[in-house]
Amino acid sequence: MQNRFKDWGDARVFLAVVREGSTLAAARVLGINQTTVARRVDVLEHTLGVTLFEKTTRGACPTEAANALLPAAEALEAAALAFENQAMEHSLKDAPPIRLTAFDSAMAGNLGKVIAAFSEENPNISFEFIASERVLDLCKGEADVALRLSAAITDDRLIVTRLGDHAWTYYASKAYAAKNGVPEAYVADLAPHKVALLAHIPSKRRGVMRCATADDLRMAIIAGQPIGPLPTFDGDQNPNLVRCFPPPHGSTLNAFLVTSPDAYKRPIVRKFTAFAAPILRRYFKNFD
Repeated sequence: MQNRFKDWGDARVFLAVVREGSTLAAARVLGINQTTVARRVDVLEHTLGVTLFEKTTRGACPTEAANALLPAAEALEAAALAFENQAMEHSLKDAPPIRLTAFDSAMAGNLGKVIAAFSEENPNISFEFIASERVLDLCKGEADVALRLSAAITDDRLIVTRLGDHAWTYYASKAYAAKNGVPEAYVADLAPHKVALLAHIPSKRRGVMRCATADDLRMAIIAGQPIGPLPTFDGDQNPNLVRCFPPPHGSTLNAFLVTSPDAYKRPIVRKFTAFAAPILRRYFKNFD
């Protein structure tokens, strides 16, 4: 006799409704709309010739038939996951590394913690980190995934996940603050304090110390020579630094995890970005 059950995905829908208690909650977990979930349950009931759920005011209650079929559905799920994992391991044998980039070492360090956690679960995945003060062109293949701080990502070809936002303000070393004090608010020249800025930041201030990289800027401030701007997620964590004043108006930038379209075609890149985004989102939320 021909097997009428042909769509293994319906077992996944069935399990989601059982576990979540309603088609609405199952739809949220599955990432599809509630109408689709209800329709697929109806199709599965018709195919199997049994009633799987009774509708109640509290949601969808599994029937005796559903409870009897639950172990078999869970076995299907386990087999599907094993199939996927074996295929993934095979595809990774000769897979190129995931190439990551971030603007400065503070962001790179946060990305490094995510990589370490991901690698514990996926020991066969390799990574290559590309440190650059320049914004790399992902569509030209200069990197696969980037962690960026920007007002917006304007290239609509890129796959973009917004992680949150952060502010910047000026910091001074504790020794500098004790000796010279700190400005109470952001003003145009911040005189009489000496200021350090990245080389590409325009300024009409006199006596500005120019720094080629974010690391150079951070080290200059820690050394107690000037005061200078740092992201709050960086400066607030450094025990040698103090804030000069609260983040000024208009100091907020967005944080994005960005992937090139070609890189996103690779299953492992999609898996990594899905893993990294919620962790990084929680991180930036701590510095709202």
